[in-house]
Amino acid sequence: MKLSIIIPVKNQSAKLLDHLKKELFPYFNGKKLDYEVIVCSDASDRENQRILEEAMPSLPKNVFLLPYEPTKGKGHAVQRGLLEATGDYSLFLDADFATDLKAFDRIEPRLSEYGAFIGSRNVKGSRILTRQSPLRRILHWGSRTLIRSMFGLKVHDTQCGFKLFRSDVGREIARHQRTLGFAFDAEYCYFLKLNGIETLEIPVVWSDDPDSSVKNPLQTSWLFFKDLRRIKKRRKSYVLAPKEREGLTHAD
Repeated sequence: MKLSIIIPVKNQSAKLLDHLKKELFPYFNGKKLDYEVIVCSDASDRENQRILEEAMPSLPKNVFLLPYEPTKGKGHAVQRGLLEATGDYSLFLDADFATDLKAFDRIEPRLSEYGAFIGSRNVKGSRILTRQSPLRRILHWGSRTLIRSMFGLKVHDTQCGFKLFRSDVGREIARHQRTLGFAFDAEYCYFLKLNGIETLEIPVVWSDDPDSSVKNPLQTSWLFFKDLRRIKKRRKSYVLAPKEREGLTHAD
């Protein structure tokens, strides 16, 4: 079994490299499984891009940096990673490592049972070590309530940056993805629901990153809402034909 780990990053290059060396490599090397790391730059500035490019030769050979592309959004960076992944499963996580990697411990023994696993800060067993600011907590609650209402999702937290897909599911999601900004997570969960793909929501241990790349939460929330409306209007485009869905809705 091979795991592809996809990490979108925007202007947090030094922090990401530190997390890779101190957390990701020790954790997944300890798992003794075959894995690759795909780093996708979400239009970092020149200095941060230079840091990534210069660091690559010193990193293990299973770490890859996708070619730089102009600003398109975090959703586009994850989409690229899902399409480039060569593993049997694709895990994407945020560059700030806000979610404790040990969430994978809950997934590993059940990999064959589900097509997708969604990390959640809002289910029993989850823990938040460092909370967001009051404004961000209000916006998180509002977006969570709105998403569940608009799309009829049972998922409690679509926006946690820790999701794992069987790679055939991940590629199909990426092929049908239209949202390039932060609402792409909701689009992914809507796709899973519409196509009846077995999904398990797992509790995570999470800490807020004060250096988030989101600098204007109110403006981001407005753009997020506009994207949600577009996703709702595109419903038919996410529904797979019976032949396309064949195999995706069955566990291994």
